[in-house]
Amino acid sequence: MAKASYVAGFFLAALFFIGGIQLCASTNSTFAACIQRDRNALLMFKASLQDLSNLLSSWEGQDCCYWKGVSCDQNTGHVIKLRLRNSNLTRWCGDSSPNISDGLLGLGKVNISLMELKHLKYLDLSGNSFQDNEIPEFFGSLNKLRYLNLSFTCFSGKVPHQLGNLTNLQVLDLGGYIQGPYADNLQWTSSLLSLRHLDMSGVDLGSAHNLMEVLTRLPSLQNLQLSRCGINNTHFQYALLNSTFIASIQFLDLSSNALQTPILNALQNMSFLRVLDISYNSFNSSVPLWLGNLKSLVTLNLGWNEFDSIEGELSSLINNYCYLKSLDLSRNRFHGEAFRTGQNLSRCVMHSLESLSLGDNEIGGQFPNWLGQLRGLQHLDLSTNSLHGPIPSFVWNLSNLRVFDLSYNQLSGVIPKSLGQLVNLEVFSVSRNSLEGTLSEIHFSSLSRLKSLDIGYNYNLTFKVSSDWIPPFSLQKCYMENCKIEGSEVPQWLRTQEEVTDLHLENASISGIFPMWLQSMPLSVLDLSLNQISGPLPSNFGDDMPLLQYLILSDNRINGSIPNSLCRLNDLMVLDLSRNMLHGQIPHCWTDSLNFFSIDLSSNKLSGTIPASIGNFPSLQQFHVNNNSLSGKLPLALINCLGMFSMDVGQNKLSGTIPTWIGENFLLLQILRLRENMFTGTIPLSLCRLSQLRILDLGNNSLVGRIPLCFSNLSGMIEISGRLFYNEKVMQVMKGQFLEYTGSVLPLVANMDLSSNKLVGHIPDELTTLVGLLGLNLSHNNLSGSIPRNIGNIASLESLDLSDNQLSGTIPNSMSIITSLSYLNLSHNKLSGKIPKGNQLQTLTDPSIYAGNLKLCGDPLPDKCPGDGEQVQPPMSIGLENE
Repeated sequence: MAKASYVAGFFLAALFFIGGIQLCASTNSTFAACIQRDRNALLMFKASLQDLSNLLSSWEGQDCCYWKGVSCDQNTGHVIKLRLRNSNLTRWCGDSSPNISDGLLGLGKVNISLMELKHLKYLDLSGNSFQDNEIPEFFGSLNKLRYLNLSFTCFSGKVPHQLGNLTNLQVLDLGGYIQGPYADNLQWTSSLLSLRHLDMSGVDLGSAHNLMEVLTRLPSLQNLQLSRCGINNTHFQYALLNSTFIASIQFLDLSSNALQTPILNALQNMSFLRVLDISYNSFNSSVPLWLGNLKSLVTLNLGWNEFDSIEGELSSLINNYCYLKSLDLSRNRFHGEAFRTGQNLSRCVMHSLESLSLGDNEIGGQFPNWLGQLRGLQHLDLSTNSLHGPIPSFVWNLSNLRVFDLSYNQLSGVIPKSLGQLVNLEVFSVSRNSLEGTLSEIHFSSLSRLKSLDIGYNYNLTFKVSSDWIPPFSLQKCYMENCKIEGSEVPQWLRTQEEVTDLHLENASISGIFPMWLQSMPLSVLDLSLNQISGPLPSNFGDDMPLLQYLILSDNRINGSIPNSLCRLNDLMVLDLSRNMLHGQIPHCWTDSLNFFSIDLSSNKLSGTIPASIGNFPSLQQFHVNNNSLSGKLPLALINCLGMFSMDVGQNKLSGTIPTWIGENFLLLQILRLRENMFTGTIPLSLCRLSQLRILDLGNNSLVGRIPLCFSNLSGMIEISGRLFYNEKVMQVMKGQFLEYTGSVLPLVANMDLSSNKLVGHIPDELTTLVGLLGLNLSHNNLSGSIPRNIGNIASLESLDLSDNQLSGTIPNSMSIITSLSYLNLSHNKLSGKIPKGNQLQTLTDPSIYAGNLKLCGDPLPDKCPGDGEQVQPPMSIGLENE
């Protein structure tokens, strides 16, 4: 936030400066009318665009000087300014799912008619989309331009060197890209001697090795923004920062690149620098002491690096500044040592510093006392550290605080009534600590500006207010999950909160029916999971809550059917109604206007078939309908869900063969669970194409044939690199029992379960290449042959079940080297010989592991092998015998 505001400030300053170029030119009738040639050029330009927001609706009539976005010279009538900025920007260029729903949309190359605007000094096309088109070379012929803004326009290709002809240019903005155009040589910028503001954020400059060598010679440059440009240390290798550049540069943004520690020293003499942003790089040293010499700094962002300490200490560093308003040290590796000690701060920094971000570090201990001297603080973020003890009393005297985030620490004690002294507080977050005590009306009586309240996951914290309490604030976000809320229903005071968009009350001991009044709130996120809400959902649910994006009502006692009105929630992305008592069919009314990425209807009493309309969601990544009574076949329409990450349809009555299109189309699939259905036929070879698959559970079906040899292609079971997906839960039979994997553990799980089918043939040696498997269950089939000799290669194996087959031969010695093995079942086969000893097998002493193998012998079975326990005589020396 702080960074954005100062960027905007500098940008606006430049805008007004250049805007002074006859911005006072009016369209009064006493001034010259628009030149006909300029008017025709503008109309031709308009014809080449699709106007999605009616930005050009005023472009009618003879005098173009009256048109919106057009300014003319009052004496000559020439068009000198064209400001067509789309202020409703909703995307970054290069975003995987850009929302091009407004602004101007280029229908091809930018119309060359703009060349006719010979007197144009100001051109702003920012925020409009010219996707897949290159920046026109003819822009370089508009040689009177002083201001050119093409940010967020989604141009691609090479930045034309002809822009170097714009020798009057003072502002050039090409930023706004995640992945954008590129430039392999910036020599053309050397002629832009009047350039004050240059933003190339997102332009690929990785191959422009003369980047800093050229840019640091521009004598007028004050604002340089090169975020996300692919810059590394080599770009500074031959750059000698001249004194003019060092003295003139005021705003420098090198964030989101690949810079490392040595280049920091190149910045140390920029004494006029007001904004320095080197966040999202790879700096891994101490924060240098000389940063304190940059006394003009207003914003300093060192976040998202690997800094581990501060030369001196933090209080010494900030004591050097009198103008510093924002300091961001978040997401580094700082420990508590740099913060615990301190000194009396200077009066100017006590009042100037407004934002301090130290979140997501490794800071332990208690709060440093010097924080209490920062009376000007408006934003304080200490989240995701290891702070412990009570919240110190001096915090409640920081009366200017607007944002106060202490979440994800180890804080204890109570929240005192002094919280009410923070009368300017807008965001209060203390979630995931160990706070206790009771919060009442008194705590909040003066917090009229509060917009976000996050007290969740403090299991001993109680929220107790009277049933008729009317809060002084109007919340937009409310997080009270896993707290103790007095009463057994959704708190009545929430009825007064008419602006709430995010409401989290999971595991809050709420019972009763779903409150109808919630439907009048402008909610986009509603989470009431893990409560005891009962009764049916209102039939008009989807009609009355049209803004919902996340609906999470899992683990309640909701019955009845799923309302068809949910199909009309056009913004819904996550639907979780799992673990309730819903019955009837899944609605068949889903349309392609929805953008689902997660549907979880598992563990209900649903029947009927899986609707083909589920295939209308190409964005669907998670589909769980397991543990119901669904029947029929998997609908072919699911083939359209190309982004599927996890599909669990287990524990139903589904039939037919396993579709080949799963392996042919779900190439991103990591979890496939079809267990306990009525699938028949063979295991399709196309499943071998699922290179990211980590969990394959086909157990308890009626599959026949052999185990595919090509399962060795399932590289997701070799190198485990699963990602954490939203609220993912998967049941697996591991170690002889059903275990639920969730949270941060699930991405580490790789398991193959083909048990309780009718598979035949031998166990493929190729399975032993799946070295990342934690579990392998092939039990209750008709497999024959021997256990693969190299089974010990699966060193990570924790659970191995090969029971109830027709396996023969000996138990491979390599099994004894699987040091992580904690569950083994080889019972009821035809194995023979001596049970191997050593390492982990020595700890598996239950004889039932090997039961039903009549020819096995040795510990832990009672049957000893031939030769066990007999006295072995040493061989007699032949030499002695002859004597």
